Amino acid sequence: MKKKDFRALQIPRMAEFTKTVAFKEESQRVQQKLLDYLSTTAPHGSVGLTMAGGIEVATAPIIETLLAAKRTVLLPKTFADRSMHFVAYHGDTKELAKTDYGILEPLADAYEVPDIIVVPGVAFVRDSHARVGFGAGYYDRYLAAHPDRATVAMATSVMTFAAPPWPVQPHDIPVQTLLLGEAPKIE
Repeated sequence: MKKKDFRALQIPRMAEFTKTVAFKEESQRVQQKLLDYLSTTAPHGSVGLTMAGGIEVATAPIIETLLAAKRTVLLPKTFADRSMHFVAYHGDTKELAKTDYGILEPLADAYEVPDIIVVPGVAFVRDSHARVGFGAGYYDRYLAAHPDRATVAMATSVMTFAAPPWPVQPHDIPVQTLLLGEAPKIE
């Protein structure tokens, strides 16, 4: 199945899942896992992440917690040539504007490279950490240009697969760490 076809099926699945109690529970669980990961892996490093919500695990609570802890938070700014870079965010929504895709991005234009990048996506493979993003390739290009940066992603159960039902291409960059929102299995 082509990635475009996969996304056409996956995004509505994610939208339906947001209406469930499981989505709320998994979101809270994986948000805490990310905060724990950041505090142990790079307690002082800068963190690059999107202002996510809607069908994704919300990042606003994470951003607020990081800013309260005096961490440097960087948000992506995208450009017409499909490039992106990260800009410092200080917690004031007046620093942001909505893009054509409905995503909040910084108004300012600066260039900082995060120590850790929280990578968004619509699907991830549990073992290989392969991912499918939203289709514009911003993160694959950015990560290819910054291979020394640590990467992590948050995924709910509807976003994880044992094997990729999409073709994984050589330019597709997997995340290094995949945090899952699923409840631990009790045996």
